[in-house]
Amino acid sequence: MNQPTLSKQFIFNEKINSDYLFSLYADDYSYIEEVFSVTLQHFDQDFESIQVAYAGGDITDLKKGVHKMKPAFGFVGLTDIQQICGAFEDACQEATEKDELKAGYKNLIASLEEGKLVLEAEYRKLKDFNANPL
Repeated sequence: MNQPTLSKQFIFNEKINSDYLFSLYADDYSYIEEVFSVTLQHFDQDFESIQVAYAGGDITDLKKGVHKMKPAFGFVGLTDIQQICGAFEDACQEATEKDELKAGYKNLIASLEEGKLVLEAEYRKLKDFNANPL
C-alpha cells in the first residue's frame, strides 16, 4: 500500500495573513524565510528614516519613508500594517504641517514596532522549521 506523502506545514502567527503569504510564495518556506530576513535587515534603517523625517517636520521625506516600508509588510504577510502605512501615506499627501499627523504617526510607529517583533519571532521559528526536515 502506498503511504501518503507528508509535508510539513508551518503555522504562522495570527497577525500574519498566511493566505496572502501562500498566494505569493505557495509553500516555499525557504523563500519566505529569505523574504523575512531581508525585510528585517532593512527595517531599522528605514524605521529611523521615518522617525528622522517626522522629527524634522519633513512631510515629503516622511511620506517617502512610509511608502518604502509599505510593500515590505505585504511581502511578509503583515497586511494590516501595510494598510496602516497606506492610510498614513495618504494622510501625508493631505497634510500641510507635522501636527496634523501626530495621532496617525503614533499609531504608525506602534504598528511598525509591533510588526518588527512579530516578524523577528516568526523568522526565528521559520528558520528552525526549515532547518529540521520531516
